[in-house]
Amino acid sequence: LGKEVKLFEESFAQYCGAKHCIGVGNGLDALVLILKAYFQLEKLEKGDEVIVPSNTYIATILAVLEADLVPVLVEPRLETFNINPDLIEAKISVKTKAILPVHLYGQLAEMDKINAIAKKYNLLVIEDAAHALGGIYEGSTIGSFSDFTMFSFQAIKHITTGDGGLLAIKDSDLMDKAKRLRWFGI
Repeated sequence: LGKEVKLFEESFAQYCGAKHCIGVGNGLDALVLILKAYFQLEKLEKGDEVIVPSNTYIATILAVLEADLVPVLVEPRLETFNINPDLIEAKISVKTKAILPVHLYGQLAEMDKINAIAKKYNLLVIEDAAHALGGIYEGSTIGSFSDFTMFSFQAIKHITTGDGGLLAIKDSDLMDKAKRLRWFGI
């Protein structure tokens, strides 16, 4: 958490169009941390449902479970392997509070459709961009579509530091909570 990390966080925020970035140990930590920050902001509560793609890596599901939330699986679009937005509304219930698209292979999920659904049902959008760093959708860079995007720098990712993760955050209150949680929750 020294000068180099702070400089990296600031540079990455500028690159992806987020207001803030926070470095963490890995992508799983980033997802768990942000879900817990949403708990503290009272935007999520135990037992709420989070829509996730059925073909995601286990870490996405583990983060949802770690935060005492319920994953609801939605099938991917076969052409892109990203969550199929045409199937999301059928999975929304009164307990649904968030959509967690996972962008794969540098291809971004259809964020215009996902954000429209989220707006219609007043849902959070929490993006997992572990495999999409540098991805562009309709002229915008990943990290600029929602209040939160997670990046991973684990060894098999597009850009690696051997391990590490990053939260790209637009909302200042969410950033404050995430920073406190990163520092032992105080």
